[in-house]
This record gives sequence, structure tokens and C-alpha cells, in this order.
Amino acid sequence: MNRTLRRLTALGATAAALAGGSTALAGASPAAMAASIPRCLNSQLTASAFEPTGGGAAGSVYLHLVFHNKSAATCHLYGYPGVSAVGTHGNQLGDAATRDGGTAQYVNIAPGQNAHAVLRYSDVVATDPASAPAHANGFRIYPPGDYYAMYAPYGTTAPTRTGSAYEFLQVSRVAPGR
Repeated sequence: MNRTLRRLTALGATAAALAGGSTALAGASPAAMAASIPRCLNSQLTASAFEPTGGGAAGSVYLHLVFHNKSAATCHLYGYPGVSAVGTHGNQLGDAATRDGGTAQYVNIAPGQNAHAVLRYSDVVATDPASAPAHANGFRIYPPGDYYAMYAPYGTTAPTRTGSAYEFLQVSRVAPGR
């Protein structure tokens, strides 16, 4: 009887999460959650980048990379997106973003809802003109766990040189909302 009750409770929590786009299943382990709600595929999402009002620090700009679930099913993202600046012809400029070191979490995204990651980029012209800056038209974004990139337009300046001296992108883990 106890076993049946636990199963019914877990099924009820899964159904509630699917219906409401909850960011966590009550009492479920991360592995159980991943098994009950599928990972978001690139084909289910759109990506955009925008600068929130009042964000930034001297030499840095903070952007929100928004993942919008355009599908009819709830899905989840877990971890960090892969991000790099791209030029006019889709060529990568500089190094890919490093991770900010936060702890990854499962984020359920209901149909029509969003998740986001914060991208910090340094003003390479102000910080290091030797980085050979060039115009970037946007960002190539790989949703966590996906091997197919999305594109988010956003004009900025990026280094063409690579290496730790020219790191200019840092990305956070995916979080709910925006």
C-alpha cells in the first residue's frame, strides 16, 4: 500500500509540473525529473539576447539570453548554454564563453514560457585594443545538452584573437523566467 501511494504521489507531482511549468518536482530527485520531463531540443526553442535596463559595470555589459519554448509540450534545460560571438558570415570571433561557476539546476519550461542565462561580455576595445576587435552580429548559442546551435542577433564588438588574455564572454547557468 505504501508503495502504491508513493507512485501516485510521484505521478501527481509530475502531472502538476507538466501542467503548470513548475521549476521543480515536489520530492523528486533530479534524475527522476529528467526522466519524467524531456530535455528541450533546439527545435522546441527560440533564442534572443537583450540588455536589461540598468545592468552593467565599468567595462562589462550583462545580457539576458532567453530561451522561449515554442512547442506544445513542457521540456527542461539543465546546465550551461554554449555561447560564442559570431561575425557577418557566421565565423566565431574570440573564444567561447566560460562558465561563471554557479551550480546547475533543472529548469522546466512550459509551452509559451521562458528560461534564461546571463551573459557578461567585456568591452574589448576599452580593455584591450591588441585583441584585434571586430564587429559581431550576434551570438551562436547551444542550449545545454544540445549539439545544434541557435542564433540570437545582437550587435557588439568582439576580439578576433583567442586565448586567456582575450576572454570576453562569461555565461551563467540556465535559470527560470525572463
